[in-house]
This record gives sequence, C-alpha cells and structure tokens, in this order.
Amino acid sequence: MPLTPTPAMVAAAVFLCTLLFVLAAGGAVFAVNAARFKRRRLARAAGGSAAAAAASGADRAAQSVRRAVPGRFQKLELALHKAVPGSKGIQALLARTGASVPLSAYLLGCLLVAAVVALAARVAVGLPWGVAGPVGMLAGYALPRALTGYLAARRVNAFIAELPDALDVVVRGLKAGLPISEMIGNVADDFEGPVGREFQHVADTMRLGNTLEEALWDVASRIGVSEFSFLAVSIGLQRETGGNLTETLQNLSDLLRRRQQMRLKIKALSSEARASAYIIGSLPFIIGAMIYLVNPDYIATLFTDPTGHYMLAGAAVSEAVGVAVLIKLMNFEI
Repeated sequence: MPLTPTPAMVAAAVFLCTLLFVLAAGGAVFAVNAARFKRRRLARAAGGSAAAAAASGADRAAQSVRRAVPGRFQKLELALHKAVPGSKGIQALLARTGASVPLSAYLLGCLLVAAVVALAARVAVGLPWGVAGPVGMLAGYALPRALTGYLAARRVNAFIAELPDALDVVVRGLKAGLPISEMIGNVADDFEGPVGREFQHVADTMRLGNTLEEALWDVASRIGVSEFSFLAVSIGLQRETGGNLTETLQNLSDLLRRRQQMRLKIKALSSEARASAYIIGSLPFIIGAMIYLVNPDYIATLFTDPTGHYMLAGAAVSEAVGVAVLIKLMNFEI
C-alpha cells in the first residue's frame, strides 16, 4: 500500500533533491575549472600551439556535427550547442567515450530517464507530482552523466595503458629512419582500441592539411588526457628548439610507465580506504533494509511521522557529505 505523503515529506524530498543537484553541479564546475587550468598550463608550455589548435577547434566541431547528424537536423544540433549551458563539456565527455553520439540524442536520453523515474516514483511509490518531478529531473541529470563518465573513464584508462607501447613503436621507427608521420599511421594500423582510433584521427587530420602539432593538440583537447598532452608538448618543443626526437619520445615513454606504476601503487595502498568507504556508505541502507525485514512497523515511523521526515533529510545530507569527503580523500592527482 503506497504511503500518503505529508507536506513535511514533500518539503524534505524537495530539499534533498535541491541539495543533491547543487552538489552535483558544484562537482561539475570544479572538474571543469580543473580541466581548464590544466589546459592553460599545457598551452603555456607549448608556446601557443594549443591556442592555434583551439582556434580551429570550433570549425572542426561544426564539421563533426555535420558528419554525425543528418542534414535536416544539423541546424537543430548547432542550435542546441549554442543554447544548452555546458554543451561543450557534455560533448567533450561524449567524445571521450569514443561513440559518435550527438548532443540531441544525449539530451533525449536524459528526458526519457527523467520521465521514466518520475512516472515510477508516482505510480509505484505514490509520491505526488510535486516530489516525483524533481526526483525524475535529478535522475535524468545524474544517471546519464554517471554512465557517460564511467564509459569515458574506462576508455581513457585503456588509452593511457597502451600509450607507452605506441610510443615505443614510434621510437623504433624513428631509429630505423622512418618519418614520424608514417609511424603515426603505423601505430593506427597496428593498435586496436582507443590508441589506434586516436592515432588514426591524427593521421586523418594531417591528410587534410594540418600540421602534426595541430593534429596532436586537436586530439589532446578532445580526449582530455594529460599523457597525450605531454606528447604534443614534447613534439612542439622539439620542432621549435631542435634536439633528438627519438630520445625525447623514449624518455616520455619511460615517464608514462613510471606514472602508471605510481598510479597502480597508490590504488593498492588506498584499497583499504576505498573498501571502508564502500562499507560505511552502504551500511545505513543495509541496516535499514534489515530492520524493515525484521520489524516493518518500527522503521515505518520514519516515513509516517513528520519528525522522521526531517531525520531522513538530515541523514541523507550527512550521507552525501560523508561520501563526497571519502571520494575526495581517495582521489590522488599524479
């Protein structure tokens, strides 16, 4: 039998949804600012090469829209890019997944998720539309973004793991006297997965008349991987100042391997903290489910009494803050 919501329950649910949305938006803003600071730092190290690539990035973004979207929907897609706040960040996240998903399809998926969750909250749980609507909107924002972020992180990790081997192939070709442009094509042919696709994109961009630096910075700005930005910076500095490119790329390959080893070591050392975070974060829900199975009437007071609504709201806020702090403590920047 569905519960009959009270005004206090409605207020607590609206407050909780608003708080979770603010936390998610704050995390997104923090991530965008950190990525922007990293790009500016790499651009200063590259001596303006990244700025040149970014200047032509808008034209290439428009061309990618025209290739991915049928002709009759191109104007709608371009209008969405201009009208939707944070569309560049969403498109960059979608690009890191390796899938050619237009912004309109992503937004349509968000709307479908929001509608399904709101309908389920209304029909199955019995919440009023004033509560089911915000819950659906929160789910429509958070669930697709979480799934896209997971797919992007998985692809980026696979790219980082294979990049040192790709650089070794380039180094061996340079020692044999082959030009670097040909070796990039060989890496695209020999490697499957993210590395092969991104190096193929570099080769295709060079065939369109762009320089190697511009092609590298185009990929670096699109996938957002600092290791690949190191490659673009190294080649840019070598072209401006001269030097042994083979030795530079060999040193870069060794550096990337040491970074990967350090990342795995930190992951192993923080495994206990991550396990504790998972246990602590899930413990309130597990205990609540066990109490509900043993004595449903005992825990039902939290959902029927107005004081219980405020207690649930406070517990949800404390849980969200605790999980955010644990996640922050577990993440290390190398």
